[in-house]
Amino acid sequence: MRVAQFVRKYTITSNGKKSGVKRDRINSTVKWVEYSTDLIKMTELLKTASFEEKCNLATAMQVAERKKNWHYKQENFDLQRASYLMSRWKNATKQKPCR
Repeated sequence: MRVAQFVRKYTITSNGKKSGVKRDRINSTVKWVEYSTDLIKMTELLKTASFEEKCNLATAMQVAERKKNWHYKQENFDLQRASYLMSRWKNATKQKPCR
């Protein structure tokens, strides 16, 4: 994803409307992994972003961190599954060595 996509994902509000999804219907483990991977990607984007993009990314990263922490505290969060999913994601995104 590009900087603008992350900024749009984490900073644009939904006009104050609540989604109406019950807390137990949200898969907190998967959402936690999603926010964690987004934070890793945003950190990588900070290296090459312009100053304005860095400011926008910092705001988006704060929102993503807050959401990640909220899902970690939920009853249906499974740390074992989350660590398994994160390790799978890291293995899938590793670059293969050049030969």
